[in-house]
Amino acid sequence: MESRASFTAETMALQRAFESHRPPGRRLFDDPYATAFLRPSLRVLAEAARLPLVRHLATGLYDAVAGPGPRASGIVRTKVIDDALAEAMTGDTQCVLLGAGYDTRAHRLAALAGRVVFEVDHPATQARKRAVLGTGPRYVPVDFEHDDLAGKLVESGFDLRKPSVFGWEGVTNYLTADAVDATLAAVHGLGGDLIFTYVDVRALHEPSPFPEARRWVRAVARSGEPWTFGLLPGETGGFLAVRGFDLEKDVSAHDAGGGSRLYRIAIAKRSARAPHQ
Repeated sequence: MESRASFTAETMALQRAFESHRPPGRRLFDDPYATAFLRPSLRVLAEAARLPLVRHLATGLYDAVAGPGPRASGIVRTKVIDDALAEAMTGDTQCVLLGAGYDTRAHRLAALAGRVVFEVDHPATQARKRAVLGTGPRYVPVDFEHDDLAGKLVESGFDLRKPSVFGWEGVTNYLTADAVDATLAAVHGLGGDLIFTYVDVRALHEPSPFPEARRWVRAVARSGEPWTFGLLPGETGGFLAVRGFDLEKDVSAHDAGGGSRLYRIAIAKRSARAPHQ
């Protein structure tokens, strides 16, 4: 497991900071902590973006460098998952955030206030988060490629008798197929429903039907965090079914409100059926 915090977690924090600095009536969400996770140069940019003209220039510069798709898709996926998690938090439901990065849902969502929230992520990213936010959720350090996710959660106080919902945002595309399967098996075994993102697998191969794909895929590879996994949307329901989940919703960021058609958000309920694998 590498010792550095995630670069993509920081870029997502910048995207959330930009959105949070829009006027209250126009922004999709407010993450008041996002700026605190940025390196000094990006923090200055994010703070300057509180001014409307500077914000327009800053986001335009970001999109010119990153290309069309990443920022808009990141913002939309955050909003969709925020709403889905809030709707799922009924009764004594537990919330598990897989690969939480620098998102601060445990602190900023009213629906999670007073709830048992577990955050599963790389220990280096979690160390940075603890330094900024202090106490809050139950931090569970896990390497998705190697560690026993279910065992780590139970050790941290996950209650197998209570319902649970798992949020898995911006993670699957960086994993191997085996790690995705292992995580889905763990979530099913723990009795959880699932809200997750994935990329259309056609974005990973050329020629791609998505004009923004080549630039996006090459950019994350240069950052040292390449995309390695995707699904074909028409086959996602079947993929989940054999792993013990019923697909309830599968929408692209574009159709959910903006962003790219290659980036998708899915909601699945745990089935009573045992996984077929």
